Amino acid sequence: MELIRKGAEAELYKTEFEGQPSLMKKRVSKSYRNSEIDEVIRCRRTRSEAKLLGQARSIGIVTPKVFEVNLDDFYIMMEFKDAPRLKDALEKSNVESLARGIGEKIAKMHENNIIHGDLTTSNILLHNKDLVFIDYGLGFLSKKIEDKAVDLLVFKKTFEATHSDMPKGWDFIIDGYLKAGGEQDVVDRIEAIEKRARYH
Repeated sequence: MELIRKGAEAELYKTEFEGQPSLMKKRVSKSYRNSEIDEVIRCRRTRSEAKLLGQARSIGIVTPKVFEVNLDDFYIMMEFKDAPRLKDALEKSNVESLARGIGEKIAKMHENNIIHGDLTTSNILLHNKDLVFIDYGLGFLSKKIEDKAVDLLVFKKTFEATHSDMPKGWDFIIDGYLKAGGEQDVVDRIEAIEKRARYH
């Protein structure tokens, strides 16, 4: 196995599963947590992420296919997508079409009450012409307008910070979101949350 990324919550290894190039996402132990609580948290998040990957895939969102879930060793074995992150692939020449596509996919997830939890252009891959959504480790299910608005607001902050040279990019995302059936109430709530944050 080849360690390709080490994050705060998990380590990513490139490996093989039944002869196929695969990615193992293994949740790491946190020394500051009680060991029993730590195991419960890692088990719950591993199970939840695998479930959300499958649910998103079932509604037409391109995600890595899950091959195996191991709740004893806290890892998910999934399809390896050899593709650039959107963070690196997004350019002024393609931002409109890709951003609208992102908005459409997020609207589809929200329509099915899937909250990604960590939307960034680092967590979307561009595989051929497909937008591949990865890393549902902080995701959950919710019907609440507030949760969907926060999901978008987190993305807005990282998008505008990372792609400040593409000022219309976020507008394209929201346009794609609304045209694909995303709720106007969710978009309106983003501004309300931003105002609350400024006043506190």
